[in-house]
Amino acid sequence: MLLAAAGSATAQEPINRYDIQDMTCNQVHGILDREGAAILRYPSPSGSGRILYDRYVDSPTICFGQGGHAVQRVVPTRDTKGCPTLSCRPGPPECDTLGFDMFYCDNDN
Repeated sequence: MLLAAAGSATAQEPINRYDIQDMTCNQVHGILDREGAAILRYPSPSGSGRILYDRYVDSPTICFGQGGHAVQRVVPTRDTKGCPTLSCRPGPPECDTLGFDMFYCDNDN
């Protein structure tokens, strides 16, 4: 019950947005560790000039508390093309659970 309450509170709080192309991977992780969730924006790796964005989280429990599941994602930062992150997807996952009944998925499963 505490997990659901914590996840619901996070969903209702304002969320900050960050342009991360000039940040390091450690700086991105610091933001997520401190804030729990943030909108991360970055140029498309395809070079199309489009700006991509999504909501990223520091823990699968945030997604679980909102009735969803976490998926692994990578975002490009100043020091790496593949900074590992998590984002939430709606609904129950079609994948394994990772202890404490917290849902956790790899890629789009």
